[in-house]
Amino acid sequence: MKASKSLIPLLIAIVLIYLLVPDFLVQAFCVTLFFLILISFFYALIIKKNLSVERYSGELKLFCKERTKISFTIRNYSLLPVFVCHYTDNAPHFYVFQNKNTGLVSLRARQKIRIDYEVYSQDRGEYIIGPAVLKFYDPLFLFTITKEIHSELKIIVRPQRLKLITVTVPGIPQGGLKINNPVYEDITLKRTVREYKNQDEPKRINWRISAKFQKLFTNEYDNSYNAPFFIFLNLARDDYDFHTNSIDMEKAIEIAACIVEKADYLRQAVGFASYAEKSMFLLPENNQGDAIMDILSLIKPADGKLPYDPVKQFKSKLKNNTLFFSIGPQEVRWYSGKVLRAKENINTENTGIRKS
Repeated sequence: MKASKSLIPLLIAIVLIYLLVPDFLVQAFCVTLFFLILISFFYALIIKKNLSVERYSGELKLFCKERTKISFTIRNYSLLPVFVCHYTDNAPHFYVFQNKNTGLVSLRARQKIRIDYEVYSQDRGEYIIGPAVLKFYDPLFLFTITKEIHSELKIIVRPQRLKLITVTVPGIPQGGLKINNPVYEDITLKRTVREYKNQDEPKRINWRISAKFQKLFTNEYDNSYNAPFFIFLNLARDDYDFHTNSIDMEKAIEIAACIVEKADYLRQAVGFASYAEKSMFLLPENNQGDAIMDILSLIKPADGKLPYDPVKQFKSKLKNNTLFFSIGPQEVRWYSGKVLRAKENINTENTGIRKS
């Protein structure tokens, strides 16, 4: 709490007038004014104790170069109103649209006000929004109260989204993806029945329906498959062009994130390995995409060159028909070249990323 510069001279003047002027009305006015200052002081203390900032969650995940709304609530728990309150929600590393993370509000007793603003991030990584700072005054504007509230929001900024079509065949039969290919026929997913043809196998005959209609009918099944994904990401600095290695490695991370997001969208198992500052190896598993996206949000390049062939290193550890995506400087060049030539339908097959 910070007192106004005029407070001490005002108190001195009140005491001097009270002592030097023996008039009852003047002394009563001085005592009244003193008690008003005292009440205003206790008002400031009560408001400081009962004013808070509350967030709707402690963590938020967003994509690089996408606008995202940040929300928090200023709440007055006391029975006293807050006439003027200036708020600031510190958001370093983010561009804040229209500076709406700062402003003025007034609150009634027991009132809460929701504040919304939008941010934009240029770089992936982990950042903190907060603390929130509230600044308000007593009714006489003699005290300035600044309260820093450590209600912080952790934001994980994921790699920028790309327009990349991921090819998912070949795969493993009897999965969750539909395809018009009898090689992937799933006998657990009966689609319909049709009249029997001479080349149909006897085991496909639906005897129950055939007996009912006195005519042979054959079962038809859906064709479905699974496509486990495995992504290897090469972030060895010396493998990339010296002049553009930062941009190219960031593009490689974005391509990897695009493939992970597609695997997650298709509800397919996805695994990950990398040559980076902290290399790792994760076998393809279901519901693992979110964890890999978090890794890609924080991953950092490593010095030197890639010392091994990723296909020979990891292929033997994977199940048959796993889709192996190796992403490095060559794939980045292919992708960037197609973007510069404005070619549509860029996918993991015609950029050479897919290796099966």
